[in-house]
Amino acid sequence: MSSISINELAEEVMKALNEYKDVAEKDFEEIAKAIAREGTKKLKATSPKGKGSRKGHYADGWGVSYFRKGNGKFQFVVHNKKKPGLTHLLEKGHALNRGGRARAFVHIKPVEEWCNAEFERRVEAELRK
Repeated sequence: MSSISINELAEEVMKALNEYKDVAEKDFEEIAKAIAREGTKKLKATSPKGKGSRKGHYADGWGVSYFRKGNGKFQFVVHNKKKPGLTHLLEKGHALNRGGRARAFVHIKPVEEWCNAEFERRVEAELRK
């Protein structure tokens, strides 16, 4: 049996914890990326299409941006690249020029809630491995 000092033990424990942190961070990032892509697909499918054109420029505009914030922090943002100003108007409704209000087409909130719940579920499953 070999003996090691407390300092050496502390260094080895910290080294093992840092290795685990790096692996866990990569796994969490992959989970977040997959969920962001799935959320984008759901938004493309559930977003309202225009009345007249039926081309779906708004629905096709959904995409994901990735931001690295340093020291293990990252962020995936699902947003509409083609018509970003329209998201709030459609989700919440808005006042009309001729009076009254346009009805709200709630399509972002359900996907947001799904993404948050799914991320938690997948992270918990990953930690149980």
